Parts: sequence; C-alpha cells; structure tokens
Amino acid sequence: MNFYCGVNETRWNRHEVAPGPLACISPVYGASIQTRRENSVRVPGDTAVLQDSGAFSDGPGQRLDFAAAYERQIAHGEKYGYADQITHRASYDLLIDEVWTGNNRHKRRWTVQDAEQAVAETIDAARFMAYHKDRPAVLSVQGVNAAQYLNCARQVAPLLEAGDVLGFGGWCITGKMPGVMMPMFRETIRLVVPWCGRVGVKRIHIWGVLYAPALGELLWMCDQQDIALSTDSAGPSWRPAFGEWGFADWKDSTYTKAPIETRGLDRARHVAATREWLRDLRYSRYFREPRQVSWQMELL
Repeated sequence: MNFYCGVNETRWNRHEVAPGPLACISPVYGASIQTRRENSVRVPGDTAVLQDSGAFSDGPGQRLDFAAAYERQIAHGEKYGYADQITHRASYDLLIDEVWTGNNRHKRRWTVQDAEQAVAETIDAARFMAYHKDRPAVLSVQGVNAAQYLNCARQVAPLLEAGDVLGFGGWCITGKMPGVMMPMFRETIRLVVPWCGRVGVKRIHIWGVLYAPALGELLWMCDQQDIALSTDSAGPSWRPAFGEWGFADWKDSTYTKAPIETRGLDRARHVAATREWLRDLRYSRYFREPRQVSWQMELL
C-alpha cells in the first residue's frame, strides 16, 4: 500500500520537509473558519504530489464553485513550486463525516437523507474534474451507508480514464469511532470493492485513514480484485512533535519528544517508518477478510 504524507509546512522544525517519495498537498488547511489559511508548503523536487482539493477546509460561505476550486489548485501548485510534481488532482467533493457548527467543524457522520446533497455534489465535482483535468485525477465518492456509497460509485467510476484513481471519502473518523464506523465500513467495502473490480477500477485511494483494522481489511478486499490501494495523512509528520510514536502494534508509549535541534529528523524517520509499516501491512494480523456482521452484533 502506498502512503502519501500530508504536507502543511515549509520546515519541519529546524530541518527540511522530508515526506519521502509521495506527498499529499491541499491548497488550504484549517479546522475552523478562523484558522483556515492558505497552505504554505515546500517539498523536495523529487517528491511526487497528489493534490487534494481543499474541500475539507471550506466551511459555510467558503465553498467554491468547481471552476474556482480547480483554479485554486493550479495556482497553489505554481505559487509554491510543485506544479510539475503533481501526478493527480482531486475532485472538489463534499465530505459527509464532518459537520460545521457555527465557525467550527466537528467529526460527525451525516444522516443518509442529509448526505444525498453531498453525494449529488460529489458526483458533479467528479464530472467537472473528468471533463477539465490536465492530468490524471482522483475522482472521489461518498456515502453514509453501503447502498448510497455504491450508488455514488456507479456514477463516478465510469468517468475514470487510464491513470485515474477512485477516491474513497468519508472514512477519516473511523479510527476515532470504530464501534460505530467499522460495521458500516465493512458492509460498504464488501459491496463496493467487488463491484469496482468488475467494472475495471485499477486503483483506490482512501482519504485520511491510518486506522490499521480498516486499512488491513480494505487491502484484503482490493487484493481479491487486483486493485492497488493508497492512503494519506499528515499525522505521521507531526506526531513525534507531540511526543507520539507509532501506530497500532508498533506504537511506542516510551517515546519522548526529541529536542528542537533534532526534532525534524525524528519526524522524517517517523514518516519513513509509517510508509514501511503500510508497505508490509499484508504480513500483519490486520490483513484479513472483513467479517460479515450486523450492526447489533458489532456493537455488543
């Protein structure tokens, strides 16, 4: 599984940003209307970039039309010097795992009924990107339940061309709420991934997930259909700066934050270790067929 390190800085403490061979960059960043800002970044010249749309940071009154969102992506790549490194641009979807309350966004799943609007807009965004793209794209899909997710995929997947990627959106809160999210995640991937294989999808990118049980089961499903899988997160680059190291089985509770002089080097090492962990996920206990259970059984 390929890992794209999210980049939101021009320096990692006193050292150069070192995301490795693959990075994910958004034009904007922020968890609230007050903190939302243009994303000042710098990446090495040999790093390939998957460019996000910034939709997750655009709150009420900040959403752009599709053309303006696309122009923002182009302008950001040119301004920060990574335009020629972009391998894929993402469509400007509408996330269904975050709710805005006033000026702040919170991790909370939408209802199926409320998500119909987001699904429709996500499909329209994929159509726009498919017709206007200047390079391969990540065309994203959304849905609260398995049926809604498949309905979205049925309308987006036919837009994929050679080199394009189908983006699985709406799952970044899975690790924070596994008891609620994993049953629906399992039901969704058991339904949608085999369908993707039948219609010829070659690659899936799941946005913002580093929760090992979800990734391992999704990877197992993708392997059955010969579909490549990738994910992204900025977490591996900043966790050591807060005294945290590792994920799942290799989480190290004894780790202490490095002094400022070497902290950036630790951050780079942690990103490299995360990439290696995901590369070898097939050999872990998390790589398994998703079990088929009901919501009631899962929550007991």
